[in-house]
Amino acid sequence: MGWLVLIGLFVYAFLRTKRGHERLLELKPTGIYRSPLFHARTAIILAILVLMFGPAYLPHHRWALIAYLAAWAVVLVAAFFVRRALKWRYPM
Repeated sequence: MGWLVLIGLFVYAFLRTKRGHERLLELKPTGIYRSPLFHARTAIILAILVLMFGPAYLPHHRWALIAYLAAWAVVLVAAFFVRRALKWRYPM
């Protein structure tokens, strides 16, 4: 059963990269290899991962907790704005 899931994930990843490569070839003549929204989304995802694993390394001080919660607020607001920009760029 585990091998079937692994093969399925491999096929999914292969098809996603194939589709991504086709999109990259479409954007190559314009000089835009990746959308700025793509980079913003990637940065927000990395920030969320850092904030998820961060509490284990926080010192036991009040300012550290306040800074941690402020960082979460900034990331959530940024995610909201990127979501709005994506909805504006790709309306459904």
